[in-house]
Amino acid sequence: MEREFARRNDYALRRWLPAVLGYVVDDPEVSARFLRDWRGTISALFTENFYGTMARLARGNGLSVTYETAAGDVFPADILEYFKYADVPMCEFWQPFTEGYVGSLNFKPVKPTASAARLYGKPRVAAEAFTSFSHTWDEHWTMLKEIANLHLSEGVTHLVYHTYTHNPQRPFLPPGTSFGGPGIGTPFLRGQTWWRHMRAINDYFARCSYMQERGWPVSDVLWYLGDELNGKPDQNPAFLAGYKYDYCNPDALLHRLRVENGRLLTPEGIEYRVLWLPDNCRMLPETLERILGFLREGATVVGDAPEGLATLNGGKEAQRRFDRAVRTIWGRGQAGVRRVGRGRVISGLPVEKALAAAGIAPDLRGDVLWAHRRTEGADWYFVCPQRGGGFSGMLDFRCAGDVELWDPATGRRTRLAAKTAEDRTRVELELPQSGSCYVVFRPESDLPLPETAAGTTVERELDDWTLRFPAGWGAPGRMELTELLPWRALRMPDEGRAFSGTAVYETTFDLREPLKSCTLDLGRVEMIAAVTVNGRQVQTLWAPPYRTEIAEYLREGENRLRIEVTGTWFNRLVYDAGRDPGERKTWVIRWPSPDEPLRDSGLLGPVRLVMTDR
Repeated sequence: MEREFARRNDYALRRWLPAVLGYVVDDPEVSARFLRDWRGTISALFTENFYGTMARLARGNGLSVTYETAAGDVFPADILEYFKYADVPMCEFWQPFTEGYVGSLNFKPVKPTASAARLYGKPRVAAEAFTSFSHTWDEHWTMLKEIANLHLSEGVTHLVYHTYTHNPQRPFLPPGTSFGGPGIGTPFLRGQTWWRHMRAINDYFARCSYMQERGWPVSDVLWYLGDELNGKPDQNPAFLAGYKYDYCNPDALLHRLRVENGRLLTPEGIEYRVLWLPDNCRMLPETLERILGFLREGATVVGDAPEGLATLNGGKEAQRRFDRAVRTIWGRGQAGVRRVGRGRVISGLPVEKALAAAGIAPDLRGDVLWAHRRTEGADWYFVCPQRGGGFSGMLDFRCAGDVELWDPATGRRTRLAAKTAEDRTRVELELPQSGSCYVVFRPESDLPLPETAAGTTVERELDDWTLRFPAGWGAPGRMELTELLPWRALRMPDEGRAFSGTAVYETTFDLREPLKSCTLDLGRVEMIAAVTVNGRQVQTLWAPPYRTEIAEYLREGENRLRIEVTGTWFNRLVYDAGRDPGERKTWVIRWPSPDEPLRDSGLLGPVRLVMTDR
């Protein structure tokens, strides 16, 4: 280590080692400057010797590499630089979402990983997805979708499920897997009740992934993390709503950025309108000189002058370079806007006022989560509600053009009515909890505008149902219902009330005239509903809103509606947990308590037809 330290620094290591253990050597300021050099040496060794070597060996053997976070997360170092050797930078997120340690956005560096991918030219940001200690066999897709949406809005583009379990055993008691124990992950496996519907949720994530990896991300602010390599930044900052930002590290700032038309630009074409320096107590002379170069080329820099030098390298010459650059950039340190070359420095102002002074309006106004991407001839925003609720209201975009709504759950595209003024567009949007969409701006849409003449709309509730359960699970083969109740509340034996799997609801209704539209609204479903009308498959609904358009499947006279509803394994596992092992019809390693109350499963409604005549 002494040799490596000496190779990267111009002084010897040994006398400074007590500072690594928390002692002050000479004085606190000098010790802090040494610790930056120590962290920088470790970061360089980690980045170059470990990941750099691994990448060279892999590519020399025709392999690609992907890896998750470590530096800047589990030890202080540059949290971005080592990702330059990854073919696919990767982070992770957990379920359920919590405000505590595991499951919070700050648990693992999601935003730094996405930022590293953008600064180092990596189009894909993978995430170990749905990791969990809370394995319940009752994981609902609505919950998984909501958590994934949050991370898609933070820059994730590709999900790697944790966990898919191979199971060669046949035959076996379902779910029939050794997945479990204390459990880390969500059981994506073929023994699940909902396995045959996996295409529906996979298609959703595949469409999102496609959209998240096209074009270039749009972020106004490049947030410089500073030269001191202090570790993981807060991913829930009190940051100005309406703007997107990416983090920047010393290596990218020195070697990956240039200025064009007043904007910072990566070699791949990602633009930033402002370089923000929020945490720069100590800085390196080469960093300041590079920032000065950006200013002379026309960039905008927001932030105050640093207080001191960040390194012991370079001695008095480093201090002279530092002082000279600070004077040139900040002058006397007065608050406000200062011209430097063709650029400007905005200091002494909160970032929101600095952005206003720079003439940069919010990219999106509205209480939603979002991500913005752009390509030639189109802009699109991924939009979803804040966690824990839906959204209904007006969104104001810094874009102009014809507006379309693209639904990643179905692949459908529709034209939206919008109000445009001064290159901004206002769109009214309604999304349920876990809902999402892409709001797409194009110079000219090929879709028709929505019709304003609505016709006469009537609603009709469907009350009478035949419910069929599969044999062998203690439930009757057929029940006639005049009220929709959860399976646990139906009048049948205890084993039947604990049914887990797929049951079929059937009904008929008459139509006497053609309809312009007919929306089937299932109300509440726990948790997946596959809809068939007159023998034709319509759609598999797996998250709110449980609604689908069925007019094209209808005919005059009698119409037959069939809904296959699939719940989770939870209730049956609770029932079997209280039985002798030889009497159980399921098998898992980790059972729920037999004292757990049964949870709602089934079609709970109310089921309505919302019809508009021609």
